[in-house]
Amino acid sequence: MKRLSSFLLSLFISIVSFAQNNDSEVFLFDDEINYSYNFFEADKCFLDENFELAENYYQLCLSQKPDNPFILYRLAAIYLKKNELRLSEEYIDKCLLLSPDNEWYMYLAGTIYSLNNHFDKAKNIFQTLINQKPNEFDFYLALADVYLEDNDLNGVLDIYNKIENKFGIDEAVSIQKKNIYLRLNKKKKAAAELEKLVAAFPDDLHYKRLLADFYLQTNDIKTSISTYNDILKINPNDGFSHIGLAGCYQIMNDYDNMYSELFKAFPSRDVPSDVKVNILVMQTQHTNSPEELDKLFQLCEILVKNYPNDPDVNTIYANFQMSLGNIDIARTALQNVIEKRKDKYQIWEQILLIDNQMVDWISMFKHSSEAIEYFPNMPFLYLLNGISAFQLSKIEKAKTSLEFGYKIISKDDPLQPDFLSFLGEVNYKLSNKDIAYSYFDKLLEIEPDNVMVLNNYSYYLSLDKTNLEKAEQMSFKTIRKEPENSTYLDTYAWILFQMENYTDALKYIEKAVNYDRTRSAVIIEHYGDILYFNNDIDQAIEQWIRASKIGVGQDNTKLNEKIANHKYIE
Repeated sequence: MKRLSSFLLSLFISIVSFAQNNDSEVFLFDDEINYSYNFFEADKCFLDENFELAENYYQLCLSQKPDNPFILYRLAAIYLKKNELRLSEEYIDKCLLLSPDNEWYMYLAGTIYSLNNHFDKAKNIFQTLINQKPNEFDFYLALADVYLEDNDLNGVLDIYNKIENKFGIDEAVSIQKKNIYLRLNKKKKAAAELEKLVAAFPDDLHYKRLLADFYLQTNDIKTSISTYNDILKINPNDGFSHIGLAGCYQIMNDYDNMYSELFKAFPSRDVPSDVKVNILVMQTQHTNSPEELDKLFQLCEILVKNYPNDPDVNTIYANFQMSLGNIDIARTALQNVIEKRKDKYQIWEQILLIDNQMVDWISMFKHSSEAIEYFPNMPFLYLLNGISAFQLSKIEKAKTSLEFGYKIISKDDPLQPDFLSFLGEVNYKLSNKDIAYSYFDKLLEIEPDNVMVLNNYSYYLSLDKTNLEKAEQMSFKTIRKEPENSTYLDTYAWILFQMENYTDALKYIEKAVNYDRTRSAVIIEHYGDILYFNNDIDQAIEQWIRASKIGVGQDNTKLNEKIANHKYIE
């Protein structure tokens, strides 16, 4: 056991001795210790913004000292933070009864009263504070805010005028007055407030720009253009003024001058990149002509040159490139985005869709694997990861991704058929044929006319020589829907062949050959097989030889045996 320090030991002895000599007072001393501890913890929690715990400690303090105004003040502040406004007002009222002249308590009271729509009480509080401290700028602003909340616009203007008379012209006050005059439909007075700022600060072009923007917003285009041009005489490279002029010319339907001003504005570094990106986004939404799209693309190229690592710039640049069909350039731009912003799911999805469009399974597998790390609950990522893994012969990995993705989708998720289809293909590849067929059956319950699944499923059954009647019915659906599809015709012919219906098989395989534009070695080999069983041996051998020439480089062992032996070999 650690030994007590001499100070703690002597304190302990004193407390024990005091308790022995005066039992009635030890509890008072204990109460003070408890109060000090609770008060210290309450303040600590309050400063740490742990308001729930702070409230508990302050309430303990209040139970011991119910007339302490500071505790009531803190509890009122906590209930305000928790948006319990009725309770907050109750506590601040008690606080003011005990300490009516404390400016901190009064300021909080005014804020609470205003939020509770007790505007008269709030006005009285802040007016009292102004009377007590007439040079405190913030008290005037607080009073003005109450009048604004009360929708007493003339009252607000009166307060702002008092502020100007006492403290001089202030940007925030003038802007607020301008906004109020606009609400009162007094445009001239609103403009006068900005002109007052321009006159008070003639060397600051910011205020002149605000004035030009105001004229643009109020549709006084002629005055707006004149004001922007006055700024450009002083600073020809003022990007915001060029953007303002572009807005004026757009309203006038003068698109040549609009783009001329934008081409001057976009190289400017004083205009943030996000402002320029927003302009491009808005313009692309309202532009259809190739000439204008070309100009917007040129503006976008200026942004890419000046902000090569900006994610938003690269995103809109990628969109332009995709619209032009340059998907490889678009993908590079989007890859620049995810290097900076891994948390943008839409960007990952765009990249993956481009990977799919480019049939780039390696990139799709890489990108989907990384995206899953950031978005582990997005089924679409598992689907693409499974598909790309399947295409790369990573069959077990494909199975794992697809099974997990399928578990987290809802029953009505539009991705369900895709998951079922590829889970069927993966399990068939792994020789889990019964499981594969169960997935195909589930899919066909949802989409009974899914021709791709009908074709593959029926073909697999024909290879297994099992359930051939079901295979024939499914395959017939595909050729009825797509009667010129050589793959589906070949499957149907092959199922008939397995059913020993050689006459009909020959009819459909000849259609498959006629419609085949891919020069498929499999279709030609099947043609030879079916010819053989229709007793046309010479033609069968000829088609087998033709298939072997088309399929050079493939495993033609069995095909070569057929040619060498002049007979069908299963």
